[in-house]
Order: sequence, then structure tokens, then C-alpha cells
Amino acid sequence: MDPLGRKIKQERQKRNFTLEMLSQKINLSKSFLSQIERGLAQPSITSLKKISQAFGISVVNLFINESNPNGDVGPLPSVKENESRGSVSVYVKDIKVVRKDRRKSLSLPGSKIIYELLTPDLNRQVEVMYLKIGYGEHSGNEPMIDPPGEKFGLVLNGSLQFQIGNEVYQLHEGDTIYFPSNLPHSWRGISKDTTEVIWVLIPPWF
Repeated sequence: MDPLGRKIKQERQKRNFTLEMLSQKINLSKSFLSQIERGLAQPSITSLKKISQAFGISVVNLFINESNPNGDVGPLPSVKENESRGSVSVYVKDIKVVRKDRRKSLSLPGSKIIYELLTPDLNRQVEVMYLKIGYGEHSGNEPMIDPPGEKFGLVLNGSLQFQIGNEVYQLHEGDTIYFPSNLPHSWRGISKDTTEVIWVLIPPWF
């Protein structure tokens, strides 16, 4: 956890945030944030999303280090940029190939969840992620609530329990789900084998 904690501390100090300021912004306790930075606590992906969004960067950027040398994915687009893209339909004009061994990836220490970014960066209309989820692994004890947008999931193999609000869905190989990203949602791997999922996010917010 040390490299992750150091990176979070660096990003916080770069923005002149105190632990108290960050705590108030994302509704996580000051003591918990301090433990994360010192490598004494393991954050869930929900907590990491809160932290990264407060910094205006992708979760993937928190894992850019010597073990993940494929480069920064850039800042998250602002709400105004997203609105502009939606109304003006500004599409990319270049061609990018992402080789399998050059994907930007992250995994939490002690976790069997692996995230890989399939799109080149976040400067796109969409973001596509590939997830490998071990049995019992989950998104966190607290549901995720992303900015307004849309999410799509395709289960490649295995099984996933997905909850949106009070509704619970069992997703199996070949099943898909599509929903507004600003609804409270969470997931858990329920297959004894590894569950593989493709996620599509519009706009990019991971």
C-alpha cells in the first residue's frame, strides 16, 4: 500500500489540501485518509474514486509508478467539457492502438480485482474498462455514485451480483446491464471462478 499512499499524499499536497479539507470534500474521515496515506488502511475502489475525483484525475493515475510505466491517462474532463462534448459532438480524429501488454492497469494490494483501461486515455467520449474479479471481491461497503452519465456492463464469464438502489440483479456470462451512472450502485463477484467484465462509461469518470 505504500506507493499508493505516497501517491495520494503527493496529489493532495500538490493541491494544497489538508487532510481535513479532503475529508470534508469527500466525506471520509481524516483518520482513515491518514491511515491510507501511511499504508495502514486499504481503501475500497469506491473510496479511491472519491479521492481521485476530488483531485480531478482518474483512479488509474493513482497507480502510475515504476510497476505501471505506461504513462498518465490525463485529467478527468470537467463537467463543462462533458456538456460541451455532448452538445457539439466533438469526436476524436486520430487513430490509437492499445496493445494488450501496454494497457494501463491497476489492482489493489490484497485484492483479486484487476482493472485495465482499454481506451488510450480519458480524452474520449467513452471510457472502456476490463475487470477481473475474484470470488467475494466487491466494489466496497459503500455504493458508488458517479456524475450524471451512462454505464454499460457485459459479463464475459463468471457471475456478478449487481445492486442499483434497492434492486439486486444476478448477471451471468453473456448478460448485460445499462443504467444511469449517478444512481447508487455496487457489485460483488459471486462465481467461484474469476469473473471478467467489460465496462463502458459515458462520460469517462473512472
